[in-house]
Amino acid sequence: MPRRWPGRGALKALKVLGIAPVALWIGYVVVVNVLLSAGLVARLVSYDPVDATLYYGSAWSLWPGVVHAKEFRLSGSDSTLQWAVELDEVDADIHLTELLRRKFYAEDIRARGFVFRVRLLVDPTNERDLEAPHIQALPPIPEFTNPPLKPALPPERDLERSDEGYDLWTVHLEGVDTTLEEIWIQQIRYAGGGRVRGGFYYKPLREVRVGPVALELREGEVHLADRVIARLDGGADVTMTTFDPRDIEGLDILESTSARVRVDAQLPGLDVVHFYAGEGAGPRLEDGSGELRARLVVNKGRVEPGSALSYATRHLALGAPALRATVEGEVDVRVGARGEARLALRVPRAALARPGEGLPRVVVEGASAVLDAPELHLLRLPPAFASRAEVVAAAIPDLRWLNGDSPDPEAPRFTGGAASLRASVDVDRRGRATGALSLRLEDGALRWKETRVKGDAAARLALDAADVWSPSARVRKSRIEIEDLAVEHGGEAWPGWWARIDIDEARVARGLLEAAIRLECKDARPAVALLDAEDALPGWAAGLLTMEGLKASATVRREASDVDFRLLEAQGDNLALRGRLTKSDGREARGAFLVKSGPLSVGIDLAEDGAGVHPLVGDDWVNEKMAALGK
Repeated sequence: MPRRWPGRGALKALKVLGIAPVALWIGYVVVVNVLLSAGLVARLVSYDPVDATLYYGSAWSLWPGVVHAKEFRLSGSDSTLQWAVELDEVDADIHLTELLRRKFYAEDIRARGFVFRVRLLVDPTNERDLEAPHIQALPPIPEFTNPPLKPALPPERDLERSDEGYDLWTVHLEGVDTTLEEIWIQQIRYAGGGRVRGGFYYKPLREVRVGPVALELREGEVHLADRVIARLDGGADVTMTTFDPRDIEGLDILESTSARVRVDAQLPGLDVVHFYAGEGAGPRLEDGSGELRARLVVNKGRVEPGSALSYATRHLALGAPALRATVEGEVDVRVGARGEARLALRVPRAALARPGEGLPRVVVEGASAVLDAPELHLLRLPPAFASRAEVVAAAIPDLRWLNGDSPDPEAPRFTGGAASLRASVDVDRRGRATGALSLRLEDGALRWKETRVKGDAAARLALDAADVWSPSARVRKSRIEIEDLAVEHGGEAWPGWWARIDIDEARVARGLLEAAIRLECKDARPAVALLDAEDALPGWAAGLLTMEGLKASATVRREASDVDFRLLEAQGDNLALRGRLTKSDGREARGAFLVKSGPLSVGIDLAEDGAGVHPLVGDDWVNEKMAALGK
């Protein structure tokens, strides 16, 4: 008998083994594509459209799990927000079995035309106008109504506080690589070219994880409602560690975020800041067009070394009904190698105007400010900082600028003249400030009650120490010079009056003024008119203050409504005067003065029952009287 060929069975087995995968593949292609074309997969995901909705124009699969779709859209919501992802065309490895667990899990996503939109639900009990611009500017999402309103009744299941009945869809995307068309978050919309790569995990009301995500923006525009607020190129690498969205408020999300950001933007203007406040709110920003550049590295809210941000504008205006300011300036923020931060503000030129009042503009040139801090954190103020501010020159061409809005006709008011000043101040990290001010008045004219004053003056003030947080300040070694002053009062005139006031030391705090001064002046005759001193002193005291070539030193303390004036020494002509005057609110002035002329002397006592004259008293008498007035 012929021997059987043993290879025939093996060949048959090989044929079966070769045909089976093909049959399985054909079966998969037929079944899955029928499911896709019939929309059964979309209906499975969209069983509860409020939780999740899947839509695609067409879809097919030639390999297990790898799906090609066109006009793809996946959207969903929870109790706080609504979101949607749209793609023109996509190839992705979709884990079909995960759909049965209410999870859309896709990997190796290659797509084009990426659109992402997210909006918070609107509480109609807190919004008076649902047609308001900031409501109408929210991104539309086809599966939901506009505007997105919170339900009037509480949900049947409190999924924010309980896991019972939790069945919201989870979205998990990995290996995304897609071209970009739009990102629309609340009222802010980016439209333009770009690319998105990375991953994303979102379990509503439970977990969110982002990245790492690489975002590229090319020749795009950023819109706020219907306004273009920036034209930019840029990019960002962002990673957000897993966080519970229920624990996040506002900028707290930065605690979970690490990002590297690059932005080169042209800003058409800054008037968009009024979008939320309303068109009628003021004061108003106008123009502000300029350049914004940023190179930032942020780690859990901390801005890392090497970061920089700058903004420059040639014209920024701030307008109010009674005042308008225009500024040319630049803001620059940099973080050094050790994490130290510096903010520098430079204003080459600024101007202030009062519309409709016919006053020339106040011009400021060479203004600058620098703030140094040990670190820059987006969630908290630096623990300490140092700063410096300087104004190289400021010109007030008409002193009527300094008049207040008081309707009191007897309030002091400037009627003419001009002024120029320069100033600087330094604040150390403990909040202590030092600085200097130089002021020059030319042809300054002042009206006060029945008094008219006109002349030139100059002041040099040195701020020795000030506490920014108290606030309080000390002034030392400062001088005020008055030149060629003309004073008119009650039909009398004093032309060519001059004075030099040296402030040896002064302290100013809340409700408190203390000063030690030295005075040298032509005479003291204009003092009563300028200070309206007859309200505090009896008439005979004015006669004692008419000494020619007066030189005096004194201390003054004013706390609340209490005044304590100590005249340490006053000399002029053949007279010498020394004494003390105190005055409390609601009480008559009290004091004692000793007047000497050669070998003669007289004491003047101001008591509650009137003034008394004591001839031939001496220093012991006045010392005793001054001590009796208290410390």
